[in-house]
Amino acid sequence: MFSIRLGLKNLSRQKRRNIITILIIGFAFFGYLFIESLMNGMLDMSVDNIRNFETGDIQIAHPAYWKEREDFHLEHLIVWNEGLEERLMQIEGVIGISPELRFSANLNNGVDEMGVIGLGIAPGKYQDVFQTHDYFTEGAMSVLDQNQAVIGKKLAELMDLEINDYIILLIRTREDTFNTIDVEIGGIVNTLNPMVNNSTVFVPLELAQERLNAGNGITTFSLKTSTDREDQLIQSINNSLQAENLPLEAYSWRDSAQDMIAYSRVEKQAVAAMMSVVLLIGIVGIINNIVLSSLERKSEIGMMKALGMREWEIVFVFMVESAGIGILGGLAGCLMGIVGVSYLVNRGFYFAFYGDWSKYGIPIIDRIYGNWNWPTFSYIFLLSVFVAILSSIFPAYWAAHKDPVEAIYHR
Repeated sequence: MFSIRLGLKNLSRQKRRNIITILIIGFAFFGYLFIESLMNGMLDMSVDNIRNFETGDIQIAHPAYWKEREDFHLEHLIVWNEGLEERLMQIEGVIGISPELRFSANLNNGVDEMGVIGLGIAPGKYQDVFQTHDYFTEGAMSVLDQNQAVIGKKLAELMDLEINDYIILLIRTREDTFNTIDVEIGGIVNTLNPMVNNSTVFVPLELAQERLNAGNGITTFSLKTSTDREDQLIQSINNSLQAENLPLEAYSWRDSAQDMIAYSRVEKQAVAAMMSVVLLIGIVGIINNIVLSSLERKSEIGMMKALGMREWEIVFVFMVESAGIGILGGLAGCLMGIVGVSYLVNRGFYFAFYGDWSKYGIPIIDRIYGNWNWPTFSYIFLLSVFVAILSSIFPAYWAAHKDPVEAIYHR
């Protein structure tokens, strides 16, 4: 008990150094918590934007088409019919299904031309899977029922287009011949996904099938699900497709977002490496404080030994003092982290000033919101205390092991 009281009392000595050490630890850990929240928030938002605006939760396609889907070819299409859709909807966990015909096109406004992604959809079914209909700035998804088109806001700005303007989509048909889709713009959408806003033109599914000579063909089914057991649901869907002798396969949204996931993983590893350096700064601050304290108090340590204190008791005094610094530093870091992460969660971090991240495959427009990860706060706090205690043992033992007379007289 005496060693504990003495160790706690020593915290009030050398106040300036202890306060500086605590602040170093606090700011180092705050930086880690802030960046970790930002990176996790970016990943979560990217996933939500991909699932809610691009892929749905699960996609069904012909395996041969899936391998070359980025080429937007029109081979190996799915022959769409209401019966197939009904069978898929009967699978437990499937709550929405959208047939889609995706193709490449050149958009011409009469003056300029730009490569875009065409997407033939059935608007009512599309709304069962995606959230695009909630982000219209003009018009609505229902304009597709009137053989009009919907384009992204950024694309409209780039091509100087407005509602009621006519556009021409130059396309290649299934037989690799040229054709056009002449259509009036009936809606402009500004989603949370820049990929949709920058390069997508929505057209009625039947119109796309007619102009592409695709018959009843579609490229994919996009599914909305109500279960977290995605792998099991994919297996159930594949079993159902095999039972019907259909040459189709179900794919997770992760299969469509491999580039984004890989980029996020690499970026997170790079940030983790940088944050490790930040944490190391805090750890070095603790070690430096304890080493200096041990060197400056050799006479005091020698006096304690001369008065009968054993070596382990002296080491324990330093451990208590270090634990106090670690606890205060960890609390300071966690409190600052709570303030910083709270700001990220509620206000977000505006990063559009630093460039367009969509070109790196990150589907976020301009603001990243953080998220709470309370286990990290616990980890940071326990790490601070553990490192503080561990770093005090060797220098304290080295000082306590010296001969009392030599320690008193600094020999």
